[in-house]
Amino acid sequence: MSEFWKRKMRTFMHLFDYDKDGYISEKDFADMARSFADAYNSTPEKKDSLIIVFVNLWRKYMKTGDMEKESRLTLPIFMESIKQQLYDPELINCLVQAMRGMFGLMDVNQDGYLQPDEHKAFFANVGVPEGRFDEKAAFDAIDVNGDGKLSFDEFIAAFYDFFFSQDESSPNKFFFGPLVD
Repeated sequence: MSEFWKRKMRTFMHLFDYDKDGYISEKDFADMARSFADAYNSTPEKKDSLIIVFVNLWRKYMKTGDMEKESRLTLPIFMESIKQQLYDPELINCLVQAMRGMFGLMDVNQDGYLQPDEHKAFFANVGVPEGRFDEKAAFDAIDVNGDGKLSFDEFIAAFYDFFFSQDESSPNKFFFGPLVD
């Protein structure tokens, strides 16, 4: 995989290494989902559902690289695990479920779309400091039909592009905020 793809995966891991101990684990995935749900004042049912989806994502796909059975992954092991499963339709389905859960919480006004302010709040809720990058440009890149709101289809297409694309010019490289080095 390209250095660019590896940089995106470092960004993903940086966000999901919730306790910032240099590893990702089931606890990190559960804590990320819990924190995200709390930030959006979700119902207990939605919160539990998001935690279950994230924990299942960990158990079914992320954990497969855990050959030492430590229940945590370093960055190189995480990237190798993802690389081996990258186009697995079941992994893609699990990722879509996780993104659907996040989208449902982000859609605060429940109109089926993300408005610019709802999308901007996403970055704060995943730990991207305000002013660190141009959230409007990230929104505009995802809003492919230019209607000023993001459908789930636009959101998931941008996520898919972030996770799978090798195109360095894609504006969706900022799906989770600025890329880490």
